[in-house]
Amino acid sequence: MRLLDGFAPAATAIGTPPDVPDLSDDARAAVKGFASATAVAPGESVDFHIDVAEPREIVVEIYRVGAYGEHRTALLGSSEPVAVAPQPAPVTDPEAGMVTCLWEPAWRLNVPADWKSGAYLAVLRAKGGADGAGGTDSATGANYVPFVVRNLRRRTSWLVVVPFACYQAYNMYPFDNARGKNLYYGFDENGEQSSKLRASSVSFRRPYELTGMPREAERVHDFVVWAERQGYDMEYAASADLNEGRVDPLNYKGLIFPGHDEYWSAGMRKTLVKALDSGVSTVFLQANNVYWHVRYEGSTITCFKSRQDPVKTRRPGQTVMWRDLRLPEQELLGAQYVSLVKGDAPLVVANTDHWFWQAAGVSAGDTFPGLVGGEADSVQDKYQKADSTEFTILARSAYTDGADGTREQQTVLHRKPSGAWVFDAGTFFWPMALGREGFVDARIEAATAALLARIAAGDGLGSRSARRRAAMAAALKREASPSAVSAKAKPVVKRVGRKVKHTLKRSS
Repeated sequence: MRLLDGFAPAATAIGTPPDVPDLSDDARAAVKGFASATAVAPGESVDFHIDVAEPREIVVEIYRVGAYGEHRTALLGSSEPVAVAPQPAPVTDPEAGMVTCLWEPAWRLNVPADWKSGAYLAVLRAKGGADGAGGTDSATGANYVPFVVRNLRRRTSWLVVVPFACYQAYNMYPFDNARGKNLYYGFDENGEQSSKLRASSVSFRRPYELTGMPREAERVHDFVVWAERQGYDMEYAASADLNEGRVDPLNYKGLIFPGHDEYWSAGMRKTLVKALDSGVSTVFLQANNVYWHVRYEGSTITCFKSRQDPVKTRRPGQTVMWRDLRLPEQELLGAQYVSLVKGDAPLVVANTDHWFWQAAGVSAGDTFPGLVGGEADSVQDKYQKADSTEFTILARSAYTDGADGTREQQTVLHRKPSGAWVFDAGTFFWPMALGREGFVDARIEAATAALLARIAAGDGLGSRSARRRAAMAAALKREASPSAVSAKAKPVVKRVGRKVKHTLKRSS
């Protein structure tokens, strides 16, 4: 590995899109790689573990996602050419099905101290064969590696949490119709995806499938680009930062979860609860969040789902749905996952006299065509509901689920006794209405901006020290509650029917 980063920064960060062609099979990739960490601070370093189909030189280009004129990314600089040799084949754990790449690092980026926090993309670009005379198939000559740059010591209005845990749960590298596995599927002997062959653990020590862009990342980028255009002062974090307790929620007015954030560890949930107890608001801009309980174990995530997790007594319990641990997600978010959405459906507004919709100028009966899609949330009566001083259903939208049944999607906003606002969009497509060309809706922009403005203004919250004391009191009260005592004495051990996402399969 090059101990010096050999990095040539661009004179100015000029908007430009990375040129990373589509890829249908990881076996055809000229170059693949992963980063040693999902998030890194300015002044720290991050290693890139790179594999190539044949010995060749690689250049690593670093882009930042944001608002750069008409572009969504800016090139910040490139490495010097780095000579890279093929690495060992991925190793699959026979019991957990976990795919790991035991690759040596090939290049190190020393993150400049003046780099802004944000969502970053490294692009690994093949420079030709071993003789340096070209010969690279242009369709397989580049690959993404996502990471975050963050400064968690800085106080600001917003912390944007990038859902790397969910990214990895869906990652099916190597997507080659043979070896790839994620927490949903594995490939059978015919190259078909089978839920019976899925992994129970996944590793961050591997590239992301195909182009290297995580499946859920583009909608996260939709929000980031929009928010930066609005001039919001934002910090960034990754799932692991919540899990490891590196995030102090009281450094922010609100936490924003722009992605589909389905996989949550006990550490992540603990940070979220601390935020809500402290009067720190949360904004969930998609659907099906905080659904599966997972264990972070070093560089791996474990989630047995429908299988019997051997860890049965450690709190909070087995890696099943949080709602089956007597901790339903709607207790925190106001609503929770109900089903897949077949195609899309209009979002139908409700309670249009609420300040949220007043900012958008909508009227009773107004709809947002095609805004309900992917998956949907709603309030479910059979589960514990959110403790709130205000609770408003902002949308009630009929849609068709994956079994051709009719269900109702709901967008909800409620306020905790601490004063924290909690927004749940309840659909995958909300960020697209903010920042996706051809999908943007000015009314959704206005409503979202009104929500963020109210949160940023403080809206009657107490001092930082008072909110910290309130959070400690709430934690002590929760620990002594009958439900907490019951959970200690009788941990839930329950099989959970699998949730197979046929509509989100990769085509093989």
